[in-house]
Amino acid sequence: MTHVGEIVPYYIRQIGNIDFSSGNVLGVNYIYGFLSIITCVVLIFLAFLIIRARPKNPENRFMFVLLLAEAYRVIANWYNAYPFQGSEEFLGWISYYRVGWYFCSIMCIMMYMSTVSFYPPKKLEFMSLPRIKNNLWWFLPMIAGIIITALVSTNGIVGTVGGAYYVECEVGSEGGPATVISYANSPPIPGSCGDIDDTKYVPNSFFIPGTSDIGKLLLITPVFSATIAMLFMRAGWKRLREDPTRENDAIEARSLFLGFAGKAIIKGTMVFCIVFMVIRFGDFNLADVTTIITTEGETVVFTYLLLFYGFLFSILLTGMLEGFMFTYAILKNEILGIDEQLRRTFSAAIFATLGGIILVMTSEIIEGFIPGGGLMAGFVVGIPLVVLRKPIFGAIQNFSSVLMPEAFTKAELSYIEAYEIAMEDRIITEEERKFLKLQAKTLELDQDRTDYIESWYNSNLENEEE
Repeated sequence: MTHVGEIVPYYIRQIGNIDFSSGNVLGVNYIYGFLSIITCVVLIFLAFLIIRARPKNPENRFMFVLLLAEAYRVIANWYNAYPFQGSEEFLGWISYYRVGWYFCSIMCIMMYMSTVSFYPPKKLEFMSLPRIKNNLWWFLPMIAGIIITALVSTNGIVGTVGGAYYVECEVGSEGGPATVISYANSPPIPGSCGDIDDTKYVPNSFFIPGTSDIGKLLLITPVFSATIAMLFMRAGWKRLREDPTRENDAIEARSLFLGFAGKAIIKGTMVFCIVFMVIRFGDFNLADVTTIITTEGETVVFTYLLLFYGFLFSILLTGMLEGFMFTYAILKNEILGIDEQLRRTFSAAIFATLGGIILVMTSEIIEGFIPGGGLMAGFVVGIPLVVLRKPIFGAIQNFSSVLMPEAFTKAELSYIEAYEIAMEDRIITEEERKFLKLQAKTLELDQDRTDYIESWYNSNLENEEE
């Protein structure tokens, strides 16, 4: 760590010095890097939950592979979660990793639309044939591998995914040129260490991924395939809910529809912003920031970076939404209380994410008027979040319940039937309680779960009576 000093003070300094107007966004890179790692771990955990539930089921295998691909995609910027010492060899590893990232993008493009095999509308019933849906989980990754191999063989790594750069400003380099190391055949980029009096930004080090025409296309195409998948799931949901015997499949199709709808709307909005950036600036990556500051001014840089990081954070948000909705769809009737756990975790993630976004935005606004805006923003945002935590979290939980309605396993449904019989006269006698405890033991339900089920039933009963 000799190139940037002690790691904890370095993180604190860079996060505290975030300034979109001047292009100092290293702190945002570190925040994004850590959040991407957390999101990746969550998606991997959900993927293994799905495959462990029914390892031989083609739908579980398909969702397992899809969530692993999404986990790889959300951790795109892992190398900027820590100030690694750069080298041409390390840039090579980053470039190979990025090839894998675009491989997963190609795979996701095909897998999104192929989910129709499990919940097909009438005109696409042929997709549900066993010889098709049973082999999608391995066939589509194989096709994606062939495509990315052909692209790299024809265009090279830089021509396919773009260049890669390492930029470092050592102690005492303020006002001078930055040290820039490039991956082989990457187009050159300028690098400077700010003004001579910008000592608070130096030292620092970070990596910059470039883009290519193929990379741009593969970056935005998943949004369109997700939109098509959303329409397919909407049609499949509409068809399945008309069949009383396939109510469970209809709920699964609805969950997938909501997952794809969230991706299509949220990320689609940011894709339009990216298209605007391409039209306006000719490219979209951090390699352009130095040039744009010189040619366009700080006001334009603020907008540029806001759109750029908005797109990056939308990848995390939609990946998390997709993971939770798909897991709910597949496991809601397989694992005891999985729907409740997913709702709680999703609500906590939304609460933390919104709080972080509001904190950064408030800090940026206050910084323009009061020195030390970051500290002031902590009071402005932090105190209301603490005071209003319960009502805010309750509202988020209500939203989560709309996305992921209450669902019970077969064992839990059996207990509900027994409890409904016992509650016919609205009183649980001592004998009925003994019967319910025996039923819970037979069904292998613990006390916490039966308490939750009874509370849920009583709450619905009171709502019906009102």
